[in-house]
Amino acid sequence: MRRALADLRIAVGTVLAAPPYAVLAAVTALLVFLAAVWLPNVELLGQVLASADVLAFATLAIRLLGGIGTNFSLLSAGYTIAIAVLCGIVTAMIVHAVRRRAVAREGIAAGSGALATGAVGIGCAACGTLMLSVIAPSLGLAAALAALPLQGQEFGILSVALLLVSLLLVSRSIVAQPLACTSPP
Repeated sequence: MRRALADLRIAVGTVLAAPPYAVLAAVTALLVFLAAVWLPNVELLGQVLASADVLAFATLAIRLLGGIGTNFSLLSAGYTIAIAVLCGIVTAMIVHAVRRRAVAREGIAAGSGALATGAVGIGCAACGTLMLSVIAPSLGLAAALAALPLQGQEFGILSVALLLVSLLLVSRSIVAQPLACTSPP
């Protein structure tokens, strides 16, 4: 476990030290966070945008960001922020590894799967897990989600865990691959 954490520290430090990857991680994290906060209100945002009042739309969009403190429980706000940050870091690390050809197919698959699971796990206290609240009723799973101890928030916690595992796998691939020499012989 110490070796995995050391690899993680080295890989994250190496990748995020490069400004393009740091920007990619930050932008991805911000977009995931914005999606998590705005998706429950996308219909309202669409109606305001359709009114062609750009200032009202921008004001509403900014004010809806406060929903992380009011619409989300402490647990769901915590894992939503964690998912956003981890999605940003995992994305930057996968792009870095693919560009260096340092990641095995398993690492890409794990990273991509974890990113998809992160999307499933995002949700607020009012609507539960966002993607599952859309899918569950059509599959008749609403009662099953309600029977879970955290009413489906387990998927958010699982998303964080899978993103962390993905981060460890991609880190191991990055650290195991020596830097290629870019200067001609």
